[in-house]
Amino acid sequence: MTSSDTGQSTSGVDGYRELPFSIMRVNERYEFDIYIRIKDDHRLFAASGALFTEDHGKLLKDGNTKLYVRDDDWSKVEDYKSRYLSSILTDPKVSAHEKADVAFSTSMKSIRDVFESTESRTVKHVEKNAEEMVRLILREDEVMDNLIWINSHDHYTYQHSVRVGIYATALSIKLFGSKLTKKEMVDLSAGYFLHDIGMAQVPLKILDKQTPLSPTEWGIIRMHPMWGYDRLLETGHLTPEAAAIVLSHHERDNGSGYPFAREGEGIPVYAKICAIADMFESLTAIRPYRQQKDPFQALKLMQDEMSDEFDPELFKAFVMLLGPRSEA
Repeated sequence: MTSSDTGQSTSGVDGYRELPFSIMRVNERYEFDIYIRIKDDHRLFAASGALFTEDHGKLLKDGNTKLYVRDDDWSKVEDYKSRYLSSILTDPKVSAHEKADVAFSTSMKSIRDVFESTESRTVKHVEKNAEEMVRLILREDEVMDNLIWINSHDHYTYQHSVRVGIYATALSIKLFGSKLTKKEMVDLSAGYFLHDIGMAQVPLKILDKQTPLSPTEWGIIRMHPMWGYDRLLETGHLTPEAAAIVLSHHERDNGSGYPFAREGEGIPVYAKICAIADMFESLTAIRPYRQQKDPFQALKLMQDEMSDEFDPELFKAFVMLLGPRSEA
């Protein structure tokens, strides 16, 4: 299993974080100071507002000199990644590992923003990132190896939305890529990333509770599909794909799900895909109230104890998607 660390919410060494040289765009001005490390000291390499030139790049081409940014400037780095996302993800000089890291971190930022303020502007950012994610998955198979198991230190609610978005997008492309237009794939992917937007209305004291939830608290949690539907409706970004996914990703094939207790063919196929990705991510993620399972254990539990809850053909395709990545 491979992993990477986006470092989005934790401090770097001595208050600095590494900035991969390969994602730097030449002849651009940056809104943050860039440093290099000499022994145990960080020295200013390019001041905020200065032009990052080819000469700067030549000094770093040996690969031994690393760039750093202060912790308190990291939000500006995230803005930079979002602004130049397409350029970075299509640059052949950027490795699959680094592309996955940038795609993941920008997706995480867009999810944080939309959870904090669900409005047309923030939903559009999620849609933009979904479009780039679809292009990246279609273009570079190797990126999936890095994307699926990448690590983050953000709140697990944001991590969950991004991981489910990646799993479900990849599975949908695998199953329906030849039948869907690019726009349909992007709309679908955005729906996956936004599937849990209704959780933004659940109080943090419930989301962060360290002990099992009470029946009343579970009742509140079960409202999030309806709340998510209403939130997207208010922004004017409720596509048919998003509506199906947001409303029905907790429905189960055997009728045991919510909010409508639909079953079998009564559940949209895209919501069924999201349900599988949602459960797998929940089982393999660190949660305050449940022990984390490795991918093999999670898939085995889903197969042995939840087989009547998920579409068997879609579940089989999901296992094949993960392939050797699901081995302990």
